[in-house]
Amino acid sequence: MAIDSSQAVERPRIFKFGEGVYVRREIDNMGWIDLGDSTAVVDTLEQPSAAKEVLTEMERTVGSQPVRYVLNTHLHPDHVALNPLFERRGAEIINAATRNIPPDGLQIDGTNRSLRMIPIPGCHTPQDCVVWLPAEKVLFVGDFFGWGLIPWMGNLKKERRQLILDTCQRLIDFKPQTVVPGHGPLCSDTELARWRDYVLWLIDEIEGQIARGVPPENIGQDNPAPPDDMLDWWRFAEWKHQDSVKKVVKAIVRQWN
Repeated sequence: MAIDSSQAVERPRIFKFGEGVYVRREIDNMGWIDLGDSTAVVDTLEQPSAAKEVLTEMERTVGSQPVRYVLNTHLHPDHVALNPLFERRGAEIINAATRNIPPDGLQIDGTNRSLRMIPIPGCHTPQDCVVWLPAEKVLFVGDFFGWGLIPWMGNLKKERRQLILDTCQRLIDFKPQTVVPGHGPLCSDTELARWRDYVLWLIDEIEGQIARGVPPENIGQDNPAPPDDMLDWWRFAEWKHQDSVKKVVKAIVRQWN
């Protein structure tokens, strides 16, 4: 799907993909999937106060069938607030802390459709997973894709950099038509590929400037400037580009160690 970054994401909006796949898009995103005999939920927001609204929307879209699974892409608080609500109602909470998820993924089958939860640890947190719906070509990626952000919040060592880039290519290879990030507008594999190219470009730009003797503290004030074709990405030009510049400068000065 094409992005529409002009849409405000401060108010929730429900998207439907096929029969029975729904995404509640806001600043924090979540999804629910009609498996036929039950429902699976992907991520559960940040605010417990959203519980009533979420349950109302689920009742409207998939009826009163039970939520059997809650799948967390990782364990940051803005992805797990409603876990206790669904657990009290009998759902199994599945994430990298509650289950041993095999490297090739955990298959969950229903009478209507199947999905796969696949670990990608070490890109944003040690517990990272994505959720793939092959029939609808919908991919929930959690905070791996952050509309311009480099997902790892610690030091970027050479191995970590390569893991992130390789994982991005691995997700692109799924050929998802819809990518559901943890936050903000929905997108597609086109944006995943553009972000991977952006990171490679950013590394080349900053390495070149340092090689030419530009002081590291001067890099990123205005140069390298954000790419023109990414200026409409959600919150990218506000602060995300500068955050990525700082991470890469720091890593290159440390020689990626």
